[in-house]
Amino acid sequence: MKDFDPHFKDLPDYILGITREIWEDRGVGPKLKRYYADDVLVRAPSGILTDNTSVTAATLQTLHEFPDRQLVGEDVIWQGNEETGFISSHRLISVMTHTGSGAYGKATGLPVRSRIIAECVVKKNQVVEEWLVRDQSAFANCLGTNAEQLALHQARNDLEAHGKVLFFSPATDVAGTYVNVIDDSEQAQVYANGWSRCWGEKEPAVIRELYAEGACVSAPGSETLIGHSDIDRFAIDYLASFPDARFSVDHLIVNRDPGQPLRIAFRWSVEATHTGWGKFGAPSGAPVYIMGLTQAYMVNGKVTMEWITIDEVALWKQIIAHRGLPEQQ
Repeated sequence: MKDFDPHFKDLPDYILGITREIWEDRGVGPKLKRYYADDVLVRAPSGILTDNTSVTAATLQTLHEFPDRQLVGEDVIWQGNEETGFISSHRLISVMTHTGSGAYGKATGLPVRSRIIAECVVKKNQVVEEWLVRDQSAFANCLGTNAEQLALHQARNDLEAHGKVLFFSPATDVAGTYVNVIDDSEQAQVYANGWSRCWGEKEPAVIRELYAEGACVSAPGSETLIGHSDIDRFAIDYLASFPDARFSVDHLIVNRDPGQPLRIAFRWSVEATHTGWGKFGAPSGAPVYIMGLTQAYMVNGKVTMEWITIDEVALWKQIIAHRGLPEQQ
């Protein structure tokens, strides 16, 4: 690839390769310096990082808590070229053991499995922007707690260290140079419109149109949803909590490769108010922002497999920040 290190044969090989070089091969500082821009923007539900030094610090913190962390790549959906740059959606699973104390509490020695989707803008051998969503409720479940309790722990840490509870919202965003793309093909629009009808217009009836009868969906908390009824329950649990949800299709690309289903990478967002009983307990009136990253496979116009990443811990932190932290017992 022009203007890329010669050992990378294509963009998926680059994404998988730099992940391994940074994490498993312990390249950390030098490799992040080589493969991430000095002024890189990394947006995650927990907050935004605006420079390479901050990304290096966050990487080292994670390795302190999970020193045996392996990142098992599942798929890379991408588009672009060497002249204008690339965009990638990398789906992977963290396989690791909680042996260091830190943001996730005192070391437990417990195994953790959590899915991640990272969307990267890449130009001339460097990541210049990234959107990153981890399934932190899966972290919580593996560590013997739940998303709300982990959020409470992290909120207290934030207050002690920063004087406020940290999370990402449009108000804290920093403008980048990447212009969002939304594929306008018929198949892509069927998918995007289905999500908009379900999440924006509150019409879960569309689930039976969009998903195959035996569709398998990976949901937050490492939950596996099978078929229409499971998917319907998942959507209603969220919508009941946020009945005024305003849904936005932010980015949508599609790969069409021989011998494979239609592969979709989808970034979306929700702005809402926590005014109903549902997935997130008693209504708090908290304004919330959800950054979602999703991948889906479609066959004959129906979703057969889908992976939805939402950071429910960051979502709980927004609710906790609004209603106030309870006194420690």
